[in-house]
Amino acid sequence: MGHLLYLPYLDELIQQLDMRFGQEAVSVVRALSILPFRVHLISEEMEKDVYDYYNTDMPSPETFRQEMRLWKSFWENQSDKPESITSTLTDVRACSTLFPNIMKVLFLLALTSVTSSSTERANSSLKLIKNDLRSTMKEDRLNALLLLYVHRDIKLDFDKIIDDYAMRNPRKMVLMNPL
Repeated sequence: MGHLLYLPYLDELIQQLDMRFGQEAVSVVRALSILPFRVHLISEEMEKDVYDYYNTDMPSPETFRQEMRLWKSFWENQSDKPESITSTLTDVRACSTLFPNIMKVLFLLALTSVTSSSTERANSSLKLIKNDLRSTMKEDRLNALLLLYVHRDIKLDFDKIIDDYAMRNPRKMVLMNPL
């Protein structure tokens, strides 16, 4: 009976792992290779992956490959290289006129969220749902309430829910339409 409680949690965990380690996440992580202190490590495959993922957002995607060659050779000769996205974006040497595509990718990387708190929300929602007033609640109902609380974007047809309840429990409730 205790195994039903962790099924929603396990489902959320699997979704989070897919989201964090799916192909899109790999593309975003590969884009971090264009940072000046790591640019010497970027391979053609990584470069192609960055291009494929961000080309629709680039100001001039047709020049991305040439821009990457210039970017690599420019940072190869520099002694102090920026190590973060923000320090690269604010560095005067990283000129958005010379490197518009790369600067756009770095800007988009700076906007990409690095954490998600939906699992923590599910755990904190358990405290709201399973309180003293509802401590005798069965696990099926608790799981259903947790799923409803976590997945608020799902629209419910309340009339259908009431009709379904009335059909399942005819003696408990006599529903009549006053119209």
